Amino acid sequence: MKIVVWVLVGIGALVLLGGVVLPLVHFLLGALGWLIAGALVISGGIWLAKRAGAHGEVDAGDPQRLR
Repeated sequence: MKIVVWVLVGIGALVLLGGVVLPLVHFLLGALGWLIAGALVISGGIWLAKRAGAHGEVDAGDPQRLR
């Protein structure tokens, strides 16, 4: 009888792992990847804006001219 219980516990653990835990971990890692990508894009844009402002390349008062 103990063997049957342990087999059922093992099957239940595999179902729980495969059906709940792994998809949840996959979703969380995917969301984390998108958050990291978004943070890199936003921080890169901030860095470019600061760099352009420090070099005087972009001035709000002057109209931009094509070269």
